[in-house]
Amino acid sequence: MSNDIAMLPYIEFEAIVISLSLDKSRNYYEGEQLVSAPNDGAVIRIDKIVGTGGSSNFDWASVGVGKGKKVSLDFKYTVRPTKIITLVGKTTQSGDIVSHNIVPTKITFENNYFVFREDGNSETETILPGLQVGSKFKTKLWNTFEIKVGQYQIIP
Repeated sequence: MSNDIAMLPYIEFEAIVISLSLDKSRNYYEGEQLVSAPNDGAVIRIDKIVGTGGSSNFDWASVGVGKGKKVSLDFKYTVRPTKIITLVGKTTQSGDIVSHNIVPTKITFENNYFVFREDGNSETETILPGLQVGSKFKTKLWNTFEIKVGQYQIIP
């Protein structure tokens, strides 16, 4: 994670899915490259605030996020089964010039997973199993230009 995002306000919490809002605007086909991820969302109830942080005291209640609150959130990836593959771009040096080629973000639909390929600091593969009504999960929201759920972890 870049140092820039580490300075942004965040809140980490545990929640349960109350309802899902799936983007049904189209069907997805095996091996298909996508222009963008489905615009999925969910209404969740926040059961526990794990912690907050960042460089400023953002008032999360101002966007409806707080213990016991029901809030409608959009998902950066999707609420469906997702695989996030982080790749490291190539760094090359020619004389005194060092350049870094960033891996372009690419989204495909493979084996019933939405597969996101992104640039990062290390090569990793993360599976998000998908959420259903009643799913309990833990996530961290960052206060960026849009507040969306990114990666999450299912909790028992």
